[in-house]
Amino acid sequence: MSFLRGAPLPGLRARAAQVMRHLLSDCAVCRNDLALMGWSKERLMRLVQPAAKDASEDETLGGSYDYSSAFAAAEQSVSAFLAPERSETESPAPLLLQELEALAPGERTQRVSAGAPFSTPALVRLLIDRSYGFRYKDASKMLHFADLARIAAEGCSADQAGGEMRLADLRTKAWGQYASALRVGGRPREAEEALVTARAYRERGTGDPVLRAWMLERVSSLLVFQGRFNEAIEMYEEAGQIYSELGQSDQLAGTMIYRAVALIYSGEAERALPILNQAIPLISQEEDPHLLFAACHNLIWCYVDLDRPDQALMLYNEARELYKESDDPLLLLRATWQEGRLLRDLGHLRAAETTLLRARKGFLETELIHEVALVSLDLAAVYVKLGLVEEVKRTVLMTLPIFHALRVKLEILAALLQLQQVADQEQQALELIRTLNSGIESLPKKTAR
Repeated sequence: MSFLRGAPLPGLRARAAQVMRHLLSDCAVCRNDLALMGWSKERLMRLVQPAAKDASEDETLGGSYDYSSAFAAAEQSVSAFLAPERSETESPAPLLLQELEALAPGERTQRVSAGAPFSTPALVRLLIDRSYGFRYKDASKMLHFADLARIAAEGCSADQAGGEMRLADLRTKAWGQYASALRVGGRPREAEEALVTARAYRERGTGDPVLRAWMLERVSSLLVFQGRFNEAIEMYEEAGQIYSELGQSDQLAGTMIYRAVALIYSGEAERALPILNQAIPLISQEEDPHLLFAACHNLIWCYVDLDRPDQALMLYNEARELYKESDDPLLLLRATWQEGRLLRDLGHLRAAETTLLRARKGFLETELIHEVALVSLDLAAVYVKLGLVEEVKRTVLMTLPIFHALRVKLEILAALLQLQQVADQEQQALELIRTLNSGIESLPKKTAR
């Protein structure tokens, strides 16, 4: 096991190749040692695959291939990944994080920019986790802590991180989280630039497959934000394949859920439904209750979109305890919106009106104008069914500035104005609302991941 612990093997490339082959075999002793060290056979295979691909191409051309170089490359990646970080000699990372959190945001940035002792890999990881924890609660704090992680990672040395490749992995994660925070904050162009930097670092890293899958998820989320759903779905599938091969079921479930979300946004709820049903059994409620909440929420949404309110209501009642346990204000707000749509589709129109008004108020306060527009259309549909023509017109007038802010196409604005004119004609008005919904749902939107 000295090979996997990073012990050098100078001048022994052939021997290294033999070691790699042995590690990929079915030796029970080594398989047990690998498991204890957090390495599966699949993870090793993922490191060897690029070199193996080159080998197969060489053989196809009729040449003979020296597998020693392929296994030597894999040895380098594994050894770099397992290289130890330099031990913390001063304050441990949790105390440094506490020290930072006691400061004003501007002072935090100054301290981290100054370098030591705030440029350690352990602190970078804590800052990334801190940023991720704010993804649904506070977009500005999410971005602030991601920025601190990025600055701290840039201040780390290769010696601290355990080598140049490990440092590149660390910076990949920091820049990837920074990109996610920019996206959630509604800054997609800057997010795309940050992802370019993150990907450049990843190419110089260890080739860790888990990090590759993690990056694919970040890129996919940006593609969903940009309305490029087909590309996002393909990347989520690739990330899911990696997690599946590595036996990481919770992460696999996450990619399945967000792939389903992309399908829902693209108007393919029918395709999303079986994916969500397959993902739910993979989720550990104790380890990730939020993921289970998201899965159930989107499954209910599918049933609503597919005009199957009875099934949606049944699932909503079963998931009610999950909603109560959640402390995520944005998800609870989305649950309120969902409840309003359910009440509307089941014919409880006055209750639907009250619930949708509450949801719209919440989205206005959190400045999620995309959601405000969609809730307003749901509310307009309630008023059409109630025959409240003046309320329909008033809702349209209130929604018009939001449509302008979303920079919708002229035909969408024209359809909204036309809704005022046909507010007393239920069938035509509801058809217009469905058209407007499709137009708004296809626009870029915030997604947290």
